[in-house]
Amino acid sequence: MTQSKITITSVSIPTADGQRLAGTLVNPQRPNGISVQINGATGVARRYYETFAGFLAQRGFTVLTFDYRGIGGSLPDPAAAAPRKLDWGRRDIPAAADFLAARTPDMRRAMVCHSFGGQMLGLMPQAGKIDAVLAIASQHGYWRNWSRPHQVRLWLSWYIAFPLVVGLFNQLPGWWLGGQTLPGPVARDWRRWCCSPHYLVDDEGAPLRPHNNDVRAKLRLISFDDDHDFGPKKGVDALTGFYPNAAIERLHVAPSDWGLRRIGHFGFFRRDMPLQRWGEQADWLLQAASA
Repeated sequence: MTQSKITITSVSIPTADGQRLAGTLVNPQRPNGISVQINGATGVARRYYETFAGFLAQRGFTVLTFDYRGIGGSLPDPAAAAPRKLDWGRRDIPAAADFLAARTPDMRRAMVCHSFGGQMLGLMPQAGKIDAVLAIASQHGYWRNWSRPHQVRLWLSWYIAFPLVVGLFNQLPGWWLGGQTLPGPVARDWRRWCCSPHYLVDDEGAPLRPHNNDVRAKLRLISFDDDHDFGPKKGVDALTGFYPNAAIERLHVAPSDWGLRRIGHFGFFRRDMPLQRWGEQADWLLQAASA
């Protein structure tokens, strides 16, 4: 592939409740008519997706990465209420979508979602305006969607260790996930969801599905055979029920299928992922969003 120049710009994204999100807009030299918003995983800063975003821009996509409030460069207003995980889906992802749409009004709209980022599509008022979604290791996080040996670990985590750690520190330290430290309210939302068979629920435990039926995008969900800790096949399969009107394509990949020894939950976005595999997904995004 002949590479073209890209332009990388730091941006500030306003939210409806007065917060500002740190973002990075990557513009291609020759746009292909499709904008891509990358919705990251829990506790993962936008810089983790920079190499992949640059690759997409080399292919002509206009790409926006951003940090959820309380993560990476998106420091919350000290005078505002503490950020919640529900805010990430209800306010931050829609704000990023509006920001990108305002700058690319004539483009088709696509999303690349990692883990948590693919669970929140139904919270977006703009859910029906997305043309294509590539969801990497996005799962229904209810703890019983894991295999029995992992259920024991998760039960101990969610019902014993997690409340103790968050209660003691009023946050989930970064060492728990190997990523960013999570504010206490974010961590408590996460625990409540993972302990519910409905997963995404409000404070009273009722399912939250305000715009799920509006999602009619072409949706490719990819899981990996060695992603035992965070995105098991059963959990990713279960997420398909969130989007009954989407045109869903499910791929379950063993690392050997891609000529690799391991991929896991985070491997797809690492800079050592073979460009051929990124290229295959970019080709799919182009075709799916253009249809």
